[in-house]
Amino acid sequence: MQKIDFNGSIFKKKGFENEEDILIDSGVILAYLNAYDSWHNTVTELFDNHIFNNVDNVLFLYVNPTIINEVTHLLTKPAIQYEKKHGVTLSDTDKESMLISTAAKLKQSIENEIFLILDGNKASILKQLEVFNTLGAVDAVNASIANEFGISFLTVDNKLVKNLFKVKNQLSDIHNIYYTNHTYQT
Repeated sequence: MQKIDFNGSIFKKKGFENEEDILIDSGVILAYLNAYDSWHNTVTELFDNHIFNNVDNVLFLYVNPTIINEVTHLLTKPAIQYEKKHGVTLSDTDKESMLISTAAKLKQSIENEIFLILDGNKASILKQLEVFNTLGAVDAVNASIANEFGISFLTVDNKLVKNLFKVKNQLSDIHNIYYTNHTYQT
């Protein structure tokens, strides 16, 4: 398990590994699909420069039902945070439009197989039960799936990154953890 800052100079030159399998955390998906999210700019830049416009490197991006559930649960969070930070009130129509638009983009990303579905199995569930106390319920599901399939993980949740390293001996098959720091929030 190795940490790689996707806004760091080494990553900017090298990018993702060729044919890398990556589980995409809900925060990354929400940031990419929702312009109100404070991570939107940096995640959009990551997708534009290292995922969609990268003809030399094939990547496989995965989600699972737990991640999709969390994204749909959090769909209104970016707008609420935006209102608080900027001291504005968005209209109910704007909020509803943002919610519908974000959900439609997510559906299109799954239908077009930009995000592939990867789900757990008995071994990953047993691993989940080993690490949930440190990671929390949802993060334990996702980490155990990444570990079971020996793939990488992409997140903007720095607390999760710290917690993953607390249990790295139990999740030794997670390849890379791509993250960045809060200075890249806008």
